[in-house]
Amino acid sequence: MAGVYQHFIPRFLQKGFRIPSNAKDVRSWMYDRRREARPTNLKAIGMEGHFYAVETEPDLDDKITIAEEKVYAPLIDRLRRRQLDEQDISGIPDLLAHFEIRSRHVRKNIESAGDACIGYILQRMADPKALSQLLMPHLNLESPAFVQAIGEVANADQVKQLLAQRGDLLTGEFFEPFIQMAAAQIAALGPSNKDVIARAVKQSHIRVMSESVSPEKRADRFRALSYSVETYTPGDLPLGDSIVLFHVKGKRAFSPFLDKEDELVHVVLPLTPSLFLMGTTGTYQGPPTYDMPREIARCSMDYFIASEAKPRLADLRYEIGSNAQWVSEAEVDGIMEEVIQKLMQGER
Repeated sequence: MAGVYQHFIPRFLQKGFRIPSNAKDVRSWMYDRRREARPTNLKAIGMEGHFYAVETEPDLDDKITIAEEKVYAPLIDRLRRRQLDEQDISGIPDLLAHFEIRSRHVRKNIESAGDACIGYILQRMADPKALSQLLMPHLNLESPAFVQAIGEVANADQVKQLLAQRGDLLTGEFFEPFIQMAAAQIAALGPSNKDVIARAVKQSHIRVMSESVSPEKRADRFRALSYSVETYTPGDLPLGDSIVLFHVKGKRAFSPFLDKEDELVHVVLPLTPSLFLMGTTGTYQGPPTYDMPREIARCSMDYFIASEAKPRLADLRYEIGSNAQWVSEAEVDGIMEEVIQKLMQGER
């Protein structure tokens, strides 16, 4: 049976970044964007209560545990020993798809994007002036929404006849008190918005994971890649909370998640401070030449872990989260501004 606390970054992957020690407790240096780096027990890293549990899918954590113990953890061990046979290579796409979809990073990005979008809409609609501009084009006898609303009240025919005779009743001044009241009620929805979105996103994430702990459509994108285990000579490679790093073509060259429109250059999975798995499209060009720890830090949402305390890694703590969001705030504002404008103009 699943426990109360579940790891969204598997411990068998984190153990590759353990602090060298003979102590019973296994620890890593945790570089958190909110506090100073500190040695932390792996039991407490990447863990959250009931992360893979809702009433409709109580056994998901057990499914993940079985898949990781029997398939993914042994595969990671072989990769760390550089044992890449044909069977292992064929299993790597499923491994990457599993890591890409299982993490808290996925859930938090969906949640924050949804919260930003809905929050923007509520903010605009809580403004009586903006709400009036949105509603007034629909407050006429030809408006389908208005016709439907009238049809649901008693004595609909008499109401239509009255409104046809008294056009002044459909002016903004008549509806102003109602719009003010509606705007106030919409503003009150704001505080509860985050909890509703968080619950919906969690249920959706768990549903997807329950259908498959390694979604086939995501794994298919990795099947055409050529794989190799590469040496990272500086020996201070960290593991980010996004787990996998994607290098794609375009203005945003690095990403914690592969969008369906992204053109993949290569994918990186850190294995130890001095080893990483790389999947490459096209002709192999050798290991990456960019600052890999920096890009891992930037694509991490809250923290990364490492086996050592180094000033260079401590400096990277201030870059955590700078490239972690799938959609930037500016992009969300642009999208919602366009939606609001279309609604105000009566477009569909």
